Amino acid sequence: MHISIAETFQHCPMCAAVAEIGGADPFHCHQCGHVHHFGPVTAVAAIVADPSGQVLLLKRARDPGKGKWGLPGGFVDANETAETALVREVREEVNLELVEMRYLVSFPNRYVYRGVAIAVTDLFFVGRIESFEAMAAQPGEIESWRFCHLSATELGQMAFPSNRRALEFFLDQHG
Repeated sequence: MHISIAETFQHCPMCAAVAEIGGADPFHCHQCGHVHHFGPVTAVAAIVADPSGQVLLLKRARDPGKGKWGLPGGFVDANETAETALVREVREEVNLELVEMRYLVSFPNRYVYRGVAIAVTDLFFVGRIESFEAMAAQPGEIESWRFCHLSATELGQMAFPSNRRALEFFLDQHG
């Protein structure tokens, strides 16, 4: 069973009053009037193809989605642009340097971590890499990788529905 992030707020973060209505979004404190909105966090991912047009997929080494396919990317940190986060995440996960990126599409996602479901807005970019020679998977994060011409098999094994939808959108746009 998973709970939403709003359900974890049992007390007001300002005055510690017990929540009158648990799990409300937004949270309204009946004691001090504090209001807290539970907006989604932002994540980024890159759709990267090799010179033959095969797309890079990463097999996740841990949950959520352990053993399933994902795209290089991750969460945007505070005070970081989506573009900076994408460059950082691709470098961290697979030791590659993005030389170009173009925004493609966004989709909502639900990221479950330690039983708590977090709303996420995933931003997808088409990225270009000049050389894949230095490619190396981040230990503990990435089990393996592969380049492939996407089929229903790979799309059906994506860790997140938002990744599948973005790849389907990409295929519709790029044939």
